[in-house]
Amino acid sequence: MSSRVRNRVCDRCIRKKVKCDLQRPDCSRCLEAGLPCTYSVERKKPGPPRGSRRLKHGATTASSAPIESQFTQGDQGDLFLTPEQDFVVHGPGVVSPGEIEGLCLSQGEVDGFEGLGFGLHDPTNSPMPAVVHANSQYPGYSLSPGQERDLLVHFFDEVHPAIPLFRIGHFLKIYDDGLAEKTLLVAIVTVTAKVLGPISFWTPEDVEQCMKFLLEAVSPEMASQDTHNSLDSFRLECLLAYYEFHQFPGSSSWMRISRLARRAYTVGVNQIDNPELCSAFDRTIATEDEIEDWRYLFWCIYCLDSYSNISAGAPFVVEFESINTALTRSPHDQAQGPPSSLSKIFLPDDIEDIWKTAKDIVSNGAMINYNLHMVTTTTLRQAGYIMRLRTEGKRLPAKITALRSALSALRLSLPSRYLNPARNVLSGESCVDHHIRLTNILHLHMAHLIITIPPRLNGNEAEFAQSWLESVEPCQNIVSVVEQWDNQHSPRIDPAICLIVFSALCFLELHRRSIADPLAPLIASLSQGQHLLLLFLEQFSSIWAVPRFLIHQFQRVQDKYNDTRLTYAEIDYLLSKSKTPLHPKVLYRSSAASTTALDTNTNDMTMNLDTMWSFDMYDLSV
Repeated sequence: MSSRVRNRVCDRCIRKKVKCDLQRPDCSRCLEAGLPCTYSVERKKPGPPRGSRRLKHGATTASSAPIESQFTQGDQGDLFLTPEQDFVVHGPGVVSPGEIEGLCLSQGEVDGFEGLGFGLHDPTNSPMPAVVHANSQYPGYSLSPGQERDLLVHFFDEVHPAIPLFRIGHFLKIYDDGLAEKTLLVAIVTVTAKVLGPISFWTPEDVEQCMKFLLEAVSPEMASQDTHNSLDSFRLECLLAYYEFHQFPGSSSWMRISRLARRAYTVGVNQIDNPELCSAFDRTIATEDEIEDWRYLFWCIYCLDSYSNISAGAPFVVEFESINTALTRSPHDQAQGPPSSLSKIFLPDDIEDIWKTAKDIVSNGAMINYNLHMVTTTTLRQAGYIMRLRTEGKRLPAKITALRSALSALRLSLPSRYLNPARNVLSGESCVDHHIRLTNILHLHMAHLIITIPPRLNGNEAEFAQSWLESVEPCQNIVSVVEQWDNQHSPRIDPAICLIVFSALCFLELHRRSIADPLAPLIASLSQGQHLLLLFLEQFSSIWAVPRFLIHQFQRVQDKYNDTRLTYAEIDYLLSKSKTPLHPKVLYRSSAASTTALDTNTNDMTMNLDTMWSFDMYDLSV
């Protein structure tokens, strides 16, 4: 081999614009990344192809070609395909390019593999690989760069606040420079189109086809061990897990979140501030901004793990005691990293000390609502844990007393007027911050509701009645939060709060039916609260599937038992049989019911959740 050829820079180093030692078969940079060097058959001069022009930011023309067809053979030379890539693309039994001298793929074809996260990119940035079709196109996806960027802007403005994973300015710059990972980009704009649609330039059928492809193609089982632990691969899975959980509830979405959390454990994302146990990134070269990106990722997984397992009545994957990752300090819309003067704040080891964390967050003054969201989520997790043990028939007076005390201390540690559901206009509270705060308040009211569920009747009706009446207050508090809701901000809020609203709706229904006097003033108040909660669910149901199922389930039960009056003994029985919305036993009944439903829509990927909520009235003989 000539000296001229031997000293060539590999394609990856050219693309990354980094220097290397030019060694063969693997240069120093590729060796560090654990990737093979690849070389163009035709050498290419630096810069864009002759006669080409760079598209201006956000520019869109009628003649813009679909994104999959912008590359042509010979565009930037041809690259050899590695045996590993060939195996994933063509499957076993096909002769690999490495076995036939001179066999190569066009740059256009290889760019598709890069977008799907195969080994041509640095593993710290590449997404997890997906199943690749011919020419690596995404079914139903044919947006121009201008259309992509429009959807990106809408994503960061209207969807990203519900699942903050990115530094906004940083990601938009990466996109404008043409360096955004393709599969992650496609997932972002597709989720945006689904949440905010219909989109004038993208038909609903094509959006649905692309989303279905992403959900089927992107999974841990199809990821190679070398590439699936990158930051972007985790972000991709978080985004899809968030969407699938709320749009296609069931065992598949629950398992996706569980696998995601366990995969995060394998690289120690729960131990980011413990260098000995975290291998997610190279601490010697990672900037504070990059480390902060990993923190955002972990807290997103923490929230997904929390409400997915609370709703399933299952143990959490992320253990509260295993966390040694600090809360975030840098807003996702801030260009620079966190000031060095801000101290790191961690969740406590004991739930009874959660109020101390809240005080530290308020004192720090950075990311108050976001970090308090983790505090309220932690409190709700503990309440969900108690609810699960209660369902299993275990006695919990000590745990309930501890959580009640922790909840009281937490309320007192919050800023003045924080629990007031009205927007604090005088302090300049933005509408988005207001609704994030409302979400945190809902968490606390739901935790309060769970600990007010009375213990078993056991013949003491007076004590049971007193405890039962206490649960009216948190339900009415939830109604007071819903009264302040502005539905234009619903896409910016995680729709998991619909489960909280629905639980309050069910409790109000039980309270309404347990009042002996049908003319009692409280009945009118409870009915009005139910109307507001139903309207709230209807607003979210225009975007997500889960609230539609919740509404259907509630109305079905309400119609069936419209004139039924419940005794305390019957309420006690119902509470003892209560199950969470996505409990496996409830899902089994839902699946059985769906096989006999006459109005089943076979084209709808969502599941029939006819018997989905905790108050299993079908077990009650009335």
